[in-house]
This record gives sequence, C-alpha cells and structure tokens, in this order.
Amino acid sequence: MRLGADPSALDRLAREHRALADSLRRAAVPPGRAAGTGSGSATWSGPDAERFGSVHRHRIVGPALRCAADLERAAATLVRHARDQRAASAAPASAVTLRDDPRDGGRFVHRVGAADASSVVVLVPGVGTDRGDSGALATTARRLHDDLAPAVDSLAVVAWLGYDPPDSVLGGLDLRPAQEGAGLLVAEVAALRRRDRPGGPARVVLVGHSYGGHVVGRAVGLGVDAHAAVLLGSPGAGLDDPGRLPGGRRVRVLAALADGDPIEHVPALTGGRFGADPRRIAEPLPTSRRGHGDYLSDPLVLSGLADVLGEPVRSVHRRP
Repeated sequence: MRLGADPSALDRLAREHRALADSLRRAAVPPGRAAGTGSGSATWSGPDAERFGSVHRHRIVGPALRCAADLERAAATLVRHARDQRAASAAPASAVTLRDDPRDGGRFVHRVGAADASSVVVLVPGVGTDRGDSGALATTARRLHDDLAPAVDSLAVVAWLGYDPPDSVLGGLDLRPAQEGAGLLVAEVAALRRRDRPGGPARVVLVGHSYGGHVVGRAVGLGVDAHAAVLLGSPGAGLDDPGRLPGGRRVRVLAALADGDPIEHVPALTGGRFGADPRRIAEPLPTSRRGHGDYLSDPLVLSGLADVLGEPVRSVHRRP
C-alpha cells in the first residue's frame, strides 16, 4: 500500500526542476560568453556598454542564477521526499535470528529482509566481536538494510558471526580464526544460495570489517560463490590476486580505507602476514568519514554498496 504522495511523480518533478535550472543557466550565461556581456555578436565597448553590462548582471544574470540554484535545491528536496516516501510506504522488513549458539565462543546469525531476497549482503565483523554483541549486530543489519533498500530491489542483510574472532588486537595476529572463518563463510554462502533462491543463484555481496575483511578475502580465495566482496578497513586482503581463483570463479573485490584509519599501517608492519594490501589488488571504494569505525554509516560507502547491488548479475561467478 502506498501512503501519501507518489514517489515516481516526485522524481519526475525533480527532473523537471533540474531541467528548468539548466535552461535558466544557459539563457543567462550562454556557453562561451561571460556573464553580463550582452547578447549581440558585435563588440561593444565604452561607458554605455559598461552600464548595460552592470544592469544585465544585476537584473538578469544574478536573479536567473539564484533562481536556478533554488530550483536545484528544490529538486534535491523532492528526491529526498521521494526516497522517504518509498521507505514509509513499504512494510517494515521482517527480521529473524537464524542462529544463536553460546558454544565455542558463541555464534550469532541474524537476517533482516525476506528469505527469498534476490540480493543478500553478508556482514562479517572483526576482532573483539562476540555473542554479547548480538544486539549491536542486529541493529547494524537493520540500519544497513533500511539505508540500502530504497535503492535496491528485494534486499536482505545478514549479520554473520558464524566464526569466533580473536578477542583483542594482539590476538588478531593469530590467523587460525580467519582460516576457520573463511571456510565456514564459504559454506554459509552455499547454504544461502540453496535456501534463498531455489530457482537460481541470488546476488551475494560479502562485506567484512577489519579482521572480518581478511576473513572475507580468504573466503574469496577459497572460491566463495559470491558476486562481490567489500573489505572495509581490512589489515590485508587474504589473497594475492582475485583474478586467479579456484574453479574459474571471478569475484569483484572492492576495498575502502578511511583517512586516519590506523589499519593502513598493518600491511607494512606485519610484512604481508594478512595477504596483499587491499589497496594494491582491489577496486578503491571512496570514503568520506575518518577513522576505523564508521564505514557502514559513511554515505560514500553506502552509495558504493548500492551501486554494486544494482549491477546486473552477469557471469561474475560460475559453478565449476
């Protein structure tokens, strides 16, 4: 059921506002002519020309450009209202905890969105995350779903604590949890493929933060059946070349590193212990926030994720 205005009509009105703004700018300042120089083809100079130019700038060009700017701002507001309208008209996404197990350090898997969603994002957390963080993991999955759903048809977000991350930064030097976690993640994605889309494979995008990014990279190296992998503030990609994977698979790998994130020093300090520096082998994903903890609330990162999720499912992965 739709409540309130038609978001498609709002989008059309926004496009019309932008088109009118462009027309005003072109009329006020034609291409190749400075603002306020008049419209004649002949050169005109002298006091009269200067007076005319001043009047033209202040009475024609200035107001026209200000009106164009107002139209652009109105268009942006319309687009925002259309997005909010779509979100308000949509039924709240369902949420279900798929696994909550206190054994072996604790496991927690939580999905927001339909089980048969055509696009699935799997969030893999890093060092210091345990079952006690289940509330925060569920909240993050809900927030990411709500941020991306207006731009992505049929989306589910899975918070996946299906492995036991190290408890501390120093413990993060131990790669055994990552090795185990990568294998478990490959199995989880295979189960998602079978469970979510009986008639064909869903688009699965893995998103790993910090040590979780290394887990995701290792899963790619093991041939995980995913469309893309996104490494956020990862100490290392967990693989050396995403173009050389088992079974002829191809997975798009992207990496984000925010300004001021101390993780950028880890590849050099550890001598490549975590695999290749993600900046060397992955597509860059722009950021606008600083530090290590705000990737999933960064508008540029969210926009990049929406672009990845909006891609057609091509032969990015194929079963051996």
